[in-house]
Amino acid sequence: MDKLVKILGVIGVIAIIVAIVIALVVRGMHKHEKHEEAKLRHKVHHVFKQKGWENKVKTERNIFTFNTGYNDLEVTFKDEPYNTYTYSLDEGNRVTGEAVLKDQYEKKPKHFKESYDLK
Repeated sequence: MDKLVKILGVIGVIAIIVAIVIALVVRGMHKHEKHEEAKLRHKVHHVFKQKGWENKVKTERNIFTFNTGYNDLEVTFKDEPYNTYTYSLDEGNRVTGEAVLKDQYEKKPKHFKESYDLK
């Protein structure tokens, strides 16, 4: 009986240590994701401010994939609700962007214009 209690105690301690390590790793990944998203958002808004587009943003959404490092900011502007612009950072740490026509407007390409592209 004493051996069983000791074994269960050791297993309990190991389980607690593993749970703490997993929690710390998940927390670190979450903090890294938020930091990368904030960095991209700051750089994109800096470009928007230079071009005078900062007041035209309707919605924005970050897309970050931890495994691949894929980090994009999807932006819809008030005067172009048909398009979604996807901004990201290239190898030179410059902001690049491209326009994508939203799915519900795919049948009506007459609304598609790329006035907020960064080339």
